[in-house]
Amino acid sequence: MATSFKTDIAPIFAPFRANMIWRFDLTDYDTVKNNASLIASVIDLSPQNPNPMPAPPMQPLNQSQVDLFNQWIADGFPQ
Repeated sequence: MATSFKTDIAPIFAPFRANMIWRFDLTDYDTVKNNASLIASVIDLSPQNPNPMPAPPMQPLNQSQVDLFNQWIADGFPQ
């Protein structure tokens, strides 16, 4: 089943919207789509990214959320 921004991705980022609105709106489809590679690089949980976002005191996304975001990209950014 394909991912959806509305049902899968926006809910992941909604809790962080207030803290990130100065940078961009993480609940806006076009903004997230246009910044997907940057977002993917900062939420990456690999050892190459020792400080995954969001920053403390918030917890980083979990691996299933990161995987879902990457799948959304691979699926072609469905709305």
